[in-house]
Amino acid sequence: MMTIPFLLGRLAVACACLVLGAGAAPAREPTLLEQVDAVRAPAGAFTFEVAVTAPDGDALRLSVRAADQVRSLIRYLEPARSRGRSLLFIERNMWVYVPGTRQVLRIAPQQRILGGVASADIARMVYSFDYALDSVEELAKEDGERRRRLTLSRRSKGAAYGRISLIAAGDDARPLRASFFASSGRRHLKTAYFEGYREVLGRLRPTFLRVIDHLNADEETLLEYSDFTLEDTPDAWFQPAYLKRLR
Repeated sequence: MMTIPFLLGRLAVACACLVLGAGAAPAREPTLLEQVDAVRAPAGAFTFEVAVTAPDGDALRLSVRAADQVRSLIRYLEPARSRGRSLLFIERNMWVYVPGTRQVLRIAPQQRILGGVASADIARMVYSFDYALDSVEELAKEDGERRRRLTLSRRSKGAAYGRISLIAAGDDARPLRASFFASSGRRHLKTAYFEGYREVLGRLRPTFLRVIDHLNADEETLLEYSDFTLEDTPDAWFQPAYLKRLR
């Protein structure tokens, strides 16, 4: 037979559980911009390769390691003359290391890699860290599918662009195209088209990006993404001084 003290103790535990349960905050729904980011970035830590082809036929092949949305490491694989070069992006700071030089140099995220593609276009796989979602506009359907326009403004001067106009699918937040504007927010620099959607790490993701450079006669640079894997990168690799040691 249960004693009164025992019953009182059980009652106290039950009440405490009810209070804790009532006070627990419900899980926050991701914003529309975060949903777009989740399509482009598979997880907090992942790796992939990207081939960049410029209008004149010049090409690069790069290996990218990303961690917690704000850290990324780019290593040049091809051509052979560029092998060993690396870029490091931490929050809004970027460094480059070129083999044969003594210094790891600070550069701007807007610096071009090839054709109309800037360093930040490859190193940053999410928009929500650098940009705030100002507005969402429902657009007319295209090919029977809803469209929404997201207007993004930069959170700080360290962002690569002043404003982004992003078109996303209305049902699953797939990014379809993005227009990038200069720091003034008015000069249209380039437009990117997210294409080649296929199943990658559990969901549909774009595997091609066409970048149209409006400052250079609308020349087109193509990025092809491949070899996505969920993989951690040692924290030591995300240090500017460590770039010289990477092979």
